[in-house]
Amino acid sequence: MWEKVALLAACLATSVPVAAAAVSSGSSGPLRASVSPSSSHPPIPAAQEMRSVSITAGLAGIGYEPIHPAQVEAEIAKWMKQARPVQVNIPKLPGPPIIVNANIDPPEVFLTLASGATATLVPTTYFSGRGEPLSKDIQHVPDVVTFTEGSHTWYLRSAPLYAWLMDGGWQREFQLAH
Repeated sequence: MWEKVALLAACLATSVPVAAAAVSSGSSGPLRASVSPSSSHPPIPAAQEMRSVSITAGLAGIGYEPIHPAQVEAEIAKWMKQARPVQVNIPKLPGPPIIVNANIDPPEVFLTLASGATATLVPTTYFSGRGEPLSKDIQHVPDVVTFTEGSHTWYLRSAPLYAWLMDGGWQREFQLAH
């Protein structure tokens, strides 16, 4: 099945690169990221600073828009405000990264802010190895989301936001983009 998924991903070529760490020879089991508290606080946008929210999900990178934008913006802003900043150390090993030209996992939130800046929120994931199926090498950092605005990246521990994205709760609040 994963060979078909990989072939479909290559055909779709939606260009969502995912960097990966390679497993060194002789290592056993997946590599684990470490998480520790951080004093670096990101600029958390309030709901009124969000101009639009969308989600990209699935192999084809399908776009979704909220059914009730103000409600979703308020929910995301609340979760971000309650989140605790953390530092995530994702294992880095020599070798070229794995690039997957599809959105294989997980869904990604896109925010357009009143300032004109764009930001993303995505559950923190990384590859821990190579091989088929790649899905066995996708590692999730539980309850941690990656918040990126411009060239800056922060990690936030938010169990509700992480769960909303990972368990598909967002799907009840979104529809296919027009």
